[in-house]
Parts: sequence; structure tokens; C-alpha cells
Amino acid sequence: RAAMSLPTHRARDLAGAHDGAVLAVRFSRDAAHCVTCGRDRAFALWNARKGTLLKVYRGGHAREVRDASCARDGARIATCGGDRGVFLWDVATGASVRRWSGHEGEGGANATALCGPGDALCASAGYDASVRLWDCRASGARAMQVMHARTGVAFGDSVTSLSVDEDGAKIAAGCVDGCARTIDLRNGKCHVDSVGAPVTSVCFSHDKQCLIVGCLTSRVALLDCASGNAMATYRGHVAERAKTECRFSNTDAHVVASSEDGRVVFWDLVTGDVVRELQAHDRSTVVCSIDYAPEGAEPAMATCAADGTARYWTAPPTTQ
Repeated sequence: RAAMSLPTHRARDLAGAHDGAVLAVRFSRDAAHCVTCGRDRAFALWNARKGTLLKVYRGGHAREVRDASCARDGARIATCGGDRGVFLWDVATGASVRRWSGHEGEGGANATALCGPGDALCASAGYDASVRLWDCRASGARAMQVMHARTGVAFGDSVTSLSVDEDGAKIAAGCVDGCARTIDLRNGKCHVDSVGAPVTSVCFSHDKQCLIVGCLTSRVALLDCASGNAMATYRGHVAERAKTECRFSNTDAHVVASSEDGRVVFWDLVTGDVVRELQAHDRSTVVCSIDYAPEGAEPAMATCAADGTARYWTAPPTTQ
């Protein structure tokens, strides 16, 4: 019954917003909306359940948009991209209310996440081996905190991904150097877990007890947040050359990962068994990004791929 309630029904195609690859998809906190990020330097807001395009935001990023994060109140969206810029947008007006710069080099910013009490902070992760914190309430364009080797957080390579726990107090950062780092914003402490392969994705469980880490060796590792001990390894997807993502289901009962061959794979959290394999996109394309509806919402998933497609998935109608 639990496997039958997984979001494997293709409910909507999110089409008509982007020209080219869709690089990321992110749900709003109530799962009613989602944001897609494109190689075409635009991002789009959708009514996920209806598949309706609400607005396309252009004119901010000079290169591809790689990630987005929706505020809890739904009023703001943070984005980042290949131009090194990190933006905060007003959803209603479509205006950028903050533009932060500071990531160095040519690689740009890979991930962003609103965090802290009231989403007052915005974190961004870059090719420059740093995570930066920005104050959403201040008008200045400089980071309020920079975490890199010179400040005691020794990222050894590009930081690919971010996850914020349910309280907004801890940030997990995945890095090409083969480590996942958890930073406590309250005391500044950083805990390092090595998984031995470049990390492309990190995600906290809803109960804040676990962290999953997606690696380029086609595996997802389950780590205990308290001890850092590896508790399980999940295999069955393809993640060897491209960035793919992993997520917990809304109940934390399943681990989900995208694959380089168009699939999305679901595992039972406890047994590690593959319970479903979904051909979400064409076999020739990488599923660049997935997101799962938050805790408390009906089972739903959004996916997007390098071939320019994006889709919204629900549980099969007879099981909803």
C-alpha cells in the first residue's frame, strides 16, 4: 500500500516556459506551486496541481539559472546561477528586491536556500568552494558570512548542493571533494562526513535525524545526523557523470533519486530495497532535478530534465 501511494502518475506536463534544458525544479512550502529554472536564463512559477504557467521571470540572470528556493510565506523566491549572482525576487511584482554578488571565479553559484527564522537569511553555494550567507533584510550587497578555507570551513572543491533542516537552523552542503558538511547557524560549528566520491545532492529528513547524500558513484548514502555514521546505501540509479538529485519522501519512508537515463528510483528507507522505478523522462536524457512535496502534503513529485521537459507527478488516482 505504501508503494502504491508513491507519486508515479504523470499528472501534468509543465511546458511552455523554457527554451532548452530545465536545470532545477522546486516546490513551494505548501506544494501548491513550483518553480522551474532554465538554461535560458529564466525561471518560472507554476500552479503545480493544474500545470498552469503563472509567470516567467527574466532580466535578472545573465547566464543559466541553476537553483531556486521558495520562502515559507510564498512571497519571495531566491535564485542563483552561472553568472555568480544570487537574487531575491518579489513573487507578486516580479521585481528583484535584492541582488547579491561575491562568489569568485567563472563557475558561478550552484545552489541556494532560504533559511533562518522567518527565512531572513539566504545561503548560496559556489564553484569557488564557498557557502555564503546573505541578509534578506539588509540593503547591502555583501555577504554577512563567508564559509570557505580561509574562514575555517575547508571546502576542497566546488560546492554543488544545499539542504536546510525543518527548523532552518542547519545547512548541509555537498561538495565535489567527497564530503558533506553540516553547518549549525546558531553556533557556527561544522561537522564533516566523507563519502569518498563527489557529492551532487544532499537532503535532510523531515525529522532532522538523517541526511542523504547523492554521489557520482551511482549511490545514495544515508547518514545519521548525530553521529555521522553511515546507516544504509541505496543503489539502482545511474549517476556517474552528471548532477542528479536525491530526496526523502514526504513521510521519510522512502528515498528517491533521479538518474542519468531518464528514470527516478524509489527505495524503502529501512530495507534499502528498490520499490519502484519510474521512467519519468526519455531514456536518453538526464533527470537533472527532482523535488518532493513537503511533509504534511499529499504525495507529489516534480521532475525536470536536460531535454527541456518538466513534469508533475501524483499518486495513482485510485490510491489518493
